[in-house]
Amino acid sequence: MTNIVLLRNRPHFGSQITTLPALRLFSQRYCGDAPLILLSRHEVSWVFQQFPWIESTIHSTNYLAELKALSNGSNLLNLRPSNRFPVLLYKTIKNGQIFDLVNSEAAGLPAHQYSILNEEEYRALNYLKIFTQDKAELSEALALPFYELAESSSLTINKQVINVLVMPGSGGGEHKKWGLLNYLKLSKTITEKSGGKCHFHVLLGPDETEEIQLMNNLLATSEDLFLHTALPIKDICKLVSLCDLTIANDCGPSHIAQCMQRPYIGLFREANPEWFLTHPKSIKVTPHQNQDIKTISIELVTEHAINLLKHSY
Repeated sequence: MTNIVLLRNRPHFGSQITTLPALRLFSQRYCGDAPLILLSRHEVSWVFQQFPWIESTIHSTNYLAELKALSNGSNLLNLRPSNRFPVLLYKTIKNGQIFDLVNSEAAGLPAHQYSILNEEEYRALNYLKIFTQDKAELSEALALPFYELAESSSLTINKQVINVLVMPGSGGGEHKKWGLLNYLKLSKTITEKSGGKCHFHVLLGPDETEEIQLMNNLLATSEDLFLHTALPIKDICKLVSLCDLTIANDCGPSHIAQCMQRPYIGLFREANPEWFLTHPKSIKVTPHQNQDIKTISIELVTEHAINLLKHSY
């Protein structure tokens, strides 16, 4: 018996990371010890191979390749609401259980369980509602795969001081970036306002070469700045779990902090509920009247950061 997942047709890290809570719940509840096979129109196996309960990720470039894989599946999880043909064909040929994200009630009729796409809701939560509507279960399931993976990490930091993790990058482009210089200024104002010693951990991806070069130049002059580049997901999870606060642009790794429901400040170019999880320890900050994201004031972010840090101890 195999269990097939049709992944969302987007290559971005964040788009794939937000599927993981639903994949984990699907695996636990319906798959037993059977393998979980993921089908993607993009090469994203580098993300999912880091999770030991996922068997493989197949780069399926066309419908024919996907239909061949579907013919061997006992359960199907579909995360493509507009992708009806493979789902209906699977129902006709295999008549296995279907778990589905759909655009309407009518589209959900062939499914064993389904959730209707809601672009005003955090996407990872929308996926999970295929399986449960219970608030406590949803909260636990959001965090589970990331805390599980964190347990396999050996990363450590000094917990005797305040630790703030910042994520200045964004694969979505410059218009989503608050700017590394703003984050560095923020580190100074948080230190001044907090009244305690603070360590600032800067997480950057391997392609953010300018930011990495700037950080490397600064590391020699500061004992409170720490640079983390190209971390495996398990180490990002561990770093998020150990830090007292995460502040991030709208970027892929930010969804790890959000799903883990750690204290979090998200800086967004515009309000985007699909990519922001509202919970008691999260704050969304946007510029006034659709201005550039870099116009968000350091003072405002500092105020939010100090308030969250006060409540984390």
